[in-house]
Amino acid sequence: MDVSDLQQNRVLFHYARTGSTIWLAHLDMVRLFSRAMNRAAWPLYWSEGAYNPRPDIVFGLPAGCGIELERDPVEVGLATSPDEGSFDLEEAVLRLNAALPESVQVTEANYTESGGKSLMARVCAARYRIEAPGVSSAYRKTFTGAPVTVEHVRKKRTTSVELMSKIMDADVVYDDVLRITCGAGSVNHLRINLLLKALIRDGGLSPEVAAGARLIREAVFMGTV
Repeated sequence: MDVSDLQQNRVLFHYARTGSTIWLAHLDMVRLFSRAMNRAAWPLYWSEGAYNPRPDIVFGLPAGCGIELERDPVEVGLATSPDEGSFDLEEAVLRLNAALPESVQVTEANYTESGGKSLMARVCAARYRIEAPGVSSAYRKTFTGAPVTVEHVRKKRTTSVELMSKIMDADVVYDDVLRITCGAGSVNHLRINLLLKALIRDGGLSPEVAAGARLIREAVFMGTV
């Protein structure tokens, strides 16, 4: 079978993570899935001709430490064709979940079309739920219609980031629960830590409450292929 044919066989699945695994960094999550798939006998496609071959595992939106996930997308390339009958996806998901920690589980999986934009390039938005005392009140005080700018320090470089334009929708019905839909991915991405920084500075949310907030990413939204 030609290598190009093997790479066309792709699976898109969604997974959830809770408990202590929310503190795993992105590269740790990649290693976790790679090892679990190996134990579960998933025939992963590996990069060819590279000095350090890597499994074809792509996370739609890398998750920061401390964020629970309810339905995050991952795409993998398989080194076998579904029409061969040698790879039962439903059974493979059961094996994978058995190989993963109970706090990380695949919730659904389907074959997907190859070609077009990459999974990461298709991500356009995400929905988060933030649970903390007074978080919605802090949001209302902070976001009044005017631009909200905070400083972001990365690699010893400080930049100003405007947050208001990145927020698509906000649900502030319950004072201790804030649900927002915001830009995500390569364009207009909103970092939740910067949102919390603004709520502390402008909304009166205490640093202690912000540090103890429960952060849940409920969904990741993708545009067309």
